[in-house]
Amino acid sequence: MDDEQDLDLALLGFSPGGDGWRGPQRVGAADAAGLEVKSTDALSPLDRLAALLDDLTTEMREQFELFRKLRATAEKLIDGADEAAAKAARADAKAATDAIALIVRTLEKIDSLQRQLARDREDAALASGEGEDEDAITAELLRIIETQAEARAKARLAAWQNATEGSAAEGIGGAIEPASTPDAGGG
Repeated sequence: MDDEQDLDLALLGFSPGGDGWRGPQRVGAADAAGLEVKSTDALSPLDRLAALLDDLTTEMREQFELFRKLRATAEKLIDGADEAAAKAARADAKAATDAIALIVRTLEKIDSLQRQLARDREDAALASGEGEDEDAITAELLRIIETQAEARAKARLAAWQNATEGSAAEGIGGAIEPASTPDAGGG
C-alpha cells in the first residue's frame, strides 16, 4: 500500500493552496478533518476497559440528569388538582428516585473499577521498571544510607561517651589540649 494516497480533502472544505497538496499539508489537513487512521496501534485490553468505563460514566451522568429532571417535573405535578395525574406523578417521582439511586451505585462501582485499574497499572509499571529514574533511585538510596550511618554513628558515640564517662572521653570536643608532637620545640 502506498504512503501517498489519493484523497480529495476539498470535499471536506479544505483547500490545497496555490501549489496543490504537499505530503505534510495533506496529512495536517487530514488530521484537522478528523479522518480515521486505520493503521494506529490497537488499544490494550486495559485501555479499552478504561475507555469503556469513561464512556459509561458519561452515559450515567446524562441518565442522572434526565431522571433528575423527570423527578422535578413529577414533583411539580403531585400538587395538582387532578388526582389521577398526581398519582401518576408520584409513581414517576418514585421511579426516577429509584433510577437515580441505581445510577449512583453504578457510578460508585465504576469509580471503584477505575481506581483498581489505576492501581493495577501502577503495580505493573513498578514490576516492569517503567517510569523509574535510576539517578533518582540512587540518590534516594544514598540519602537513606547517609541518614542511617549518621544515626548509628551518633548512637555509638553516645554509648562510648557513657561507657568512658570521667576518663579520656573529656578530650572529645572538650577542653583537653592535644599532646605535643616530638619535633615541637620546648621553648
